[in-house]
Amino acid sequence: MANVDYETKMNSKPYKFFDAVYRLLVINVLTVVLSLTIIGMFPAFVACVATVKQGNIANVFKQYFKNLLHYLKKSFFIGLILVILYFVSCYSIYFYAKTEIDSQNEEQFLLLFLNMGFLVSFISFIIINLLSAHLPLLIITFEKLTIGEIFKTSFYITFRYFLTTLILFVLQLLIIVIFLMCIFVNWGILAVWLLFGISLPAFLQVKFTQVIYYKFSQIDFEKIMHQVDEEEEEE
Repeated sequence: MANVDYETKMNSKPYKFFDAVYRLLVINVLTVVLSLTIIGMFPAFVACVATVKQGNIANVFKQYFKNLLHYLKKSFFIGLILVILYFVSCYSIYFYAKTEIDSQNEEQFLLLFLNMGFLVSFISFIIINLLSAHLPLLIITFEKLTIGEIFKTSFYITFRYFLTTLILFVLQLLIIVIFLMCIFVNWGILAVWLLFGISLPAFLQVKFTQVIYYKFSQIDFEKIMHQVDEEEEEE
């Protein structure tokens, strides 16, 4: 009788809800702590998304660190590439925006050059942000793809499914915006952010893209990438 009551309790909606809240809380705290270490935020966030996507896991601590180690190498190097790309694009925007024209004779040409440089740098910055929204899910879904193939796939998916990309980007941006609000507007929000500020947007990302990434998982992107590479080599 006791076992039946326990199983009924385990399968009840209130229990499942509070269990899900507990798992999101644990995942969030682990992600925040590990983001402050040498491992970096991106590998921690990939582990966060992977653990959230796997759903109801008995030992969330064990599963989180298992995912972290499993995706660590690839996510670390992808995160490093993203940091370099962000730095280059931000510096380019700053350079073209702050450069002054001294000679009036070359004013029109230099002004056109600076405006074009600023525009290209700004568009590059936007594209990098959009691409980064898909990267964690792609790393998890297509484990056999190389780093270069993941970026190529991300570029294709970003513009092929642009609405999905915007949803992912907004949820990803929400993590940063709320954190900045905690610092500059209201420190009281920080407690909530530390508990759910990363894992909850990650949960929403997984839910919003569940159908489309299930379809992606049925596609052999690795085979497609290899075919493209072979065709390029033949040309």
